[in-house]
Amino acid sequence: MPEVMLAGRAVPYTLVRNPRSRHVRMTLTPEGLRVSAPTRVPEAEVQRAVASKERWLLRHRELLHPAAPVLLEDGMALPFLDGEVELGVRTAGRPSAVFRPEEGRLMVAAPSPDHVRPLVERAYRRAARDWFAQACDAVAPAVGARPNAISIRDPRTRWGSCSARGSVSFSWRLLMAPARVAEYVVVHELAHLVHLDHSARFWALVDAVRPAHRAESAWLRDHGGWLWSAPGTGPGPPAPPD
Repeated sequence: MPEVMLAGRAVPYTLVRNPRSRHVRMTLTPEGLRVSAPTRVPEAEVQRAVASKERWLLRHRELLHPAAPVLLEDGMALPFLDGEVELGVRTAGRPSAVFRPEEGRLMVAAPSPDHVRPLVERAYRRAARDWFAQACDAVAPAVGARPNAISIRDPRTRWGSCSARGSVSFSWRLLMAPARVAEYVVVHELAHLVHLDHSARFWALVDAVRPAHRAESAWLRDHGGWLWSAPGTGPGPPAPPD
């Protein structure tokens, strides 16, 4: 694992090569420092870029704790499914947020730093509505059921739910998990439209539609705490299940 000297100490970091990236980006995650760099940038240049952010990195050592509050700042990489988006922040009297995940950008205008996180979360919620609507449309034919309504929430005890009336809801935080994990939750909730329980018939349906669901469910058990502390704890969650 490569290392960089910060305040006289060798700090290891994980280097991820991203062919779509144009800049070296770094964030602190519960697993340590993670650096995302364009494919052709030499490692010596990567290390110089990391060292140039010494003051920022040392100021945000608390990011290593997944439950620590994080100040979302301009240029920070935020997790979005299997990739990341770069947060752009500018000061403005009227708050607004423009989310363009296809461009890898989330632009926020905020009157103060305290307004940034609520705006970021609001943007994720809007993106979640579209993503889960499309995911439900894609999964419905295989499951054999389609929801009457879809809602986006931030529950504390579950990642999704299904009502007897045929509506489903999902946590917006799933957009910070690997896409395969979010897709599993869609299959799980739509399967409840057929079997509103966790009977053998329910799990047989989930098995048929999503054979890898056990690994995806285990990912949520193992890393759900990471999702509760994000966004702002790293460029992406731990690796998706095989």
